[in-house]
Amino acid sequence: MDLPTPTCYWKVAKINDGQVPISSPDRELDRLIRVAACESRNLVASTCQEVYGLADVIVVDVPLSVKERVVEDHQEVHIESRGFERAVRAVGRHMTEDALVLVETTVPAGTCERVALPILQEQRRKRGLSSRVYLAHAYERVMPGPRYVESIRKFWRSFAGIDERSADRARAFLEAFIETEDFPLCQLADTTSSELAKLLENTYRAVNIALIHEWTLLAEKMNVNLFDVIDGIRVRKGTHDNIRFPGFGVGGYCLTKDSLLAQWASQNLYHADVNLELTLHSLRVNYHMPRHTCDLMTEAADGSLAGKTVTVCGVAYLANVADSRNSPTEYLVRQLQEVGANVLVHDPCITVWQEMPSVEVKKDLDECLRCSHGVVLAVPHTEYVELTAADIGSHDLAFVVDAQNIIDDSMADQLWRSGLRVLGVGKGHWRKRGYQWLTRQRGAAA
Repeated sequence: MDLPTPTCYWKVAKINDGQVPISSPDRELDRLIRVAACESRNLVASTCQEVYGLADVIVVDVPLSVKERVVEDHQEVHIESRGFERAVRAVGRHMTEDALVLVETTVPAGTCERVALPILQEQRRKRGLSSRVYLAHAYERVMPGPRYVESIRKFWRSFAGIDERSADRARAFLEAFIETEDFPLCQLADTTSSELAKLLENTYRAVNIALIHEWTLLAEKMNVNLFDVIDGIRVRKGTHDNIRFPGFGVGGYCLTKDSLLAQWASQNLYHADVNLELTLHSLRVNYHMPRHTCDLMTEAADGSLAGKTVTVCGVAYLANVADSRNSPTEYLVRQLQEVGANVLVHDPCITVWQEMPSVEVKKDLDECLRCSHGVVLAVPHTEYVELTAADIGSHDLAFVVDAQNIIDDSMADQLWRSGLRVLGVGKGHWRKRGYQWLTRQRGAAA
């Protein structure tokens, strides 16, 4: 069920025709939608809220929006939850008396107990139904990309119920499609614990990324290869094997906002005097990460990009997906435009850049490189990972900046010897080799 809005109504028709309404490289998703809608006929999409009355289980996955994803003060955090609350209210108006409501939305901790439950109880009382509600929370863990369906079936999930009976029903539902023998479920004490788990899970990653970015800047100044350093640390299995690597930036829907939901809950649902200062600072660091890539490009361009054409390879926030939400490339492109660069953008997965519709997404990479002064590899799409030194070096480029560890040392050396300056995020050892000093005159040092 979705609303008949301009951004949603057409998805209903596509699903009922057996078509996937999103761009996904996972062919299994295509097959499942086609079989369920057209052959088994057990998948039907609708814009009619009355369909809630037909369901034994109602999964709520309505997103919450954040007004500003980068804030200087915890008081500036604002969450827009009216859409979520309207959806829950509609469920309460039409659900059967014993239906299970399973919230998968990432919400401020305490939402099921303090927001959703009272709404459902109020709507049910108006209908003369019992105020007892079967309500649970099980936050989604899904990875966009070629293994989208597998990430739903074959991955660990955490959940909780508003009471034990709700938890039992939630477990039975999740066990129906998750291979729990190999990926057992984790039942938490209550829905607030489950909600907080999702927020902390993504905050842990966000803080880790911000930490490594600080050390990236230091390692580059020390002429150190931070990737090698981290590989050496990761051998400590169980404690350090998931430390992040240097990178370009943080994008997507989750890591850029989920921590803010915890801060909002502290202030608005619990009225607690707890400010997540380290967490909010990490979000600011992550948001501004692409500025470092812009600085590397400026350095490689003799200190100025004004009037020079550069190609940015990658718009999506994640490799091999057609999703540009909160992509760090947007920050980089705006920075490049501010310093006067002429920016060409290429991405094999994105056709129209919804967040920057005035920027044309090119489809011919060779054409972009032919008329560019420099290039930055911003997203590790397969097409970019498979590029050779000849693919890049055959063009009249002055520099290449690797923001995603796509270029190995051998390829960097080939590019440098062919006349390009070569810089990379976290690649301080390239500076030690002098790859940043090469001028357009072959072999001449600056």
